[in-house]
Amino acid sequence: MEEDVRVNLSELGVWGKPVRVEVGGRYEEVWLQTVGDRTEALERGQEAMQRKLLEFKPGTERDRALREALSLLPPEDLAALALEAERGRLAARVRRELPDPVRPRRDLEAGESREQFAARLAEHGEQCARAERARAERLEELTEARRRELLALPKPELVEAARPRRIDVECWNAFARTCDDWILLRAVRRSDDHARPYFESVDQVRALHPAVKEQLRAAYRELDPPERESLPKSSAATRDSG
Repeated sequence: MEEDVRVNLSELGVWGKPVRVEVGGRYEEVWLQTVGDRTEALERGQEAMQRKLLEFKPGTERDRALREALSLLPPEDLAALALEAERGRLAARVRRELPDPVRPRRDLEAGESREQFAARLAEHGEQCARAERARAERLEELTEARRRELLALPKPELVEAARPRRIDVECWNAFARTCDDWILLRAVRRSDDHARPYFESVDQVRALHPAVKEQLRAAYRELDPPERESLPKSSAATRDSG
């Protein structure tokens, strides 16, 4: 028989699990708990992304180093980077050129039966599938044409075309790392007191050994909503049960 646990509204949707982190024959046990409001982590991630973007402002040392590194890559690699940056634009163009057919509506005034409408709806689904295949072929066609154009460019112009993608990758990596750090700051709790954060500042999270941080990240990714009967109960939840 299922056991209902009454909790404060702020605790509904919050669950966690014990985690044992091990490195080099030593270990620590913590409680890992989901973070409901990720606004703080996202805002900090956006700030990190903006700071990283400023590092590549034209004329800066990072920008000069990036251009020099890109100039050492073969044209094929530079073209691939440029295509990654442009793929969204190409896909949007294909979507405009080859949109899905309009979804049919049942014609009740003409006395269309359920079966007749179902047949038209099935045909619409087949039309959409054909349109999707046509879009994939068209996107491949445009991509190959653009690849040839890029490879025909002088090396300096090809470097400029590839540069935005490399900067984009750097910025998103900064965003992801920072979000992870702030999530772990709020998610990792003391094993003997789930209401007490393990870390006092995000700097402590940043200073963790990479193996430790990766174990915590992996454990947090596994924190999917479990079945109620197997839901680990934190000390906060058990206090309000009854």
